[in-house]
Amino acid sequence: MEYRKNELRCDILIVGGGVGGLSCAVSLKERMPDADVLVIEKQTAGFGGKANKGGGVLQYFDPERVKPIDFAAFHANAIGAFLGDQEMMMRYVAMNKGILDTLCGWGVNVPKREDGSYNVMPTGPFTAMIRVDLDITVRIRRKAESLGVRFMDKTVLADLLTDNGQVCGGTAYSILENDFYTISARDVIMATGSQNYRIGSMWSSGRGDGTAAVYRAGAQLRNVEFGNFAQLVRVRSHNEVVFGENNMYNAKGEFITKNFLTHRETDINSTAIREWYQQMKAGNGPVHLDFGPQAAVQGGGEPMLGVQPYGKKFRELNDESGAQVDKDLEVCPMFIGEQSPIRVGHDMQTSMKGLYAIGDCSYAGSAVPGAVPAPPGRNRGSGILNAVFAALVCAEAIAETGLPERGTIAEAQAEEQAKRLYAPLERETGCTAKEVIALVQKAMAPMENSVYMKEDRMLAALELVKQAKELSATLKAEDLHGLLSCHEAEAMVLAAELHFRASLLRKESRGWFLREDYPETDNKNWLKWIIAQNVSGEMTFHTEDVPIQSWPVQPQ
Repeated sequence: MEYRKNELRCDILIVGGGVGGLSCAVSLKERMPDADVLVIEKQTAGFGGKANKGGGVLQYFDPERVKPIDFAAFHANAIGAFLGDQEMMMRYVAMNKGILDTLCGWGVNVPKREDGSYNVMPTGPFTAMIRVDLDITVRIRRKAESLGVRFMDKTVLADLLTDNGQVCGGTAYSILENDFYTISARDVIMATGSQNYRIGSMWSSGRGDGTAAVYRAGAQLRNVEFGNFAQLVRVRSHNEVVFGENNMYNAKGEFITKNFLTHRETDINSTAIREWYQQMKAGNGPVHLDFGPQAAVQGGGEPMLGVQPYGKKFRELNDESGAQVDKDLEVCPMFIGEQSPIRVGHDMQTSMKGLYAIGDCSYAGSAVPGAVPAPPGRNRGSGILNAVFAALVCAEAIAETGLPERGTIAEAQAEEQAKRLYAPLERETGCTAKEVIALVQKAMAPMENSVYMKEDRMLAALELVKQAKELSATLKAEDLHGLLSCHEAEAMVLAAELHFRASLLRKESRGWFLREDYPETDNKNWLKWIIAQNVSGEMTFHTEDVPIQSWPVQPQ
């Protein structure tokens, strides 16, 4: 294929124009006004990502009532199962109100009451939620533009460029024109979102292609097995039912919530998915919700829709369409994913110099949430707030250390990446991205494969992924948009293979991670992180002991 070669230079390249990437760009320019910051986004920065797709909630900790150590202890015991980085969790809690104040300063509409306090709704023993307007990312982009951040929309990262183990830029391509870019940068920040397997519509913007580029470059991934989030949805409309697990009944009219839930939890647990699977397997389905007298206590607090004017019409239409389709409250789990495994340290730098990762692409890789998938991660509102938190921490670290020397870009490396990139357009025949994606979804979507797992079922699912991997070598694209789909399909295959191989290694149940054949938590042998890495083209795994002795909260 003929394409135009373009060479670009910047100080800091940010890949991804969602809430994390935009927040990092603004914070960097506020700290380093003279830095040349370039954001590339495969769709349109300010409209991509998940923050503006219907979630629109921010986690809130009352600084007068919640001490970071107390929440870290609660989270380790009730959610993260001691696999989480307690130091980072405490820093996240401590910075919470400051992050909200920062967003307000950038022009984001964070609703407040007449007395100036934030308009919050309690959601748990420590946390509350604030409904932020769905134009949050647009407002942060406008702030970034005012500070001089450069943007290239409809531009996709193909691969990262390296020099002696240091990331020194990347190659990218336009999905509108035949333009190929070699971008030289002193630092590269990945803000590309998680892998969500394109099953749930609201979540499907997470394509995992940034993670795939990081993996190909040789950086480490962590906690790839904790990318298996699922949510209860209405069977007919697929509308999400938040906290529906509190009110589950089988076809016999039996209240089955009591089989797995003794008290109201912060968010859905994988035990609810297991119960649904066991009821269906026993022939007691379908499962319905009933908000009757046996049901667990529901939400409470003041309605929050009225303080989200930008999203009000969207939610009204969504509820109306759901009501037209649904005639009852039959529910089933819908697999979402939320694999977010790029490993980072406390400064958000990956295992490779010059490469950082923030937000949903690195949430489990940061180890902040512990043994649970990325946001919502059993903490509603942590998705947006974690992305902004990571963005601010990353910007602070880069500003304090200064920009490193720029590495040397090898032209041969860039040409090899272009050859790999455009290969689907060169093939005369081949399979479609949809065919590959369908195979991966067939492997990942069943709850008994990915949430309530067992070795024989995972091995069978892995065989499907191997078929998809073999098929992906023949991917064919008709145009540049199809080329993007091919690369996203390749990323999905990689994510699924990483998930199943790591899940087969972890021989225990911990937090969200459930194995039918290893039902107990094993702190003696599996208080460990699983690290995945591409070493000379081979997928490798090793374990590291969680440094639990250096943290304040210990397992009993």
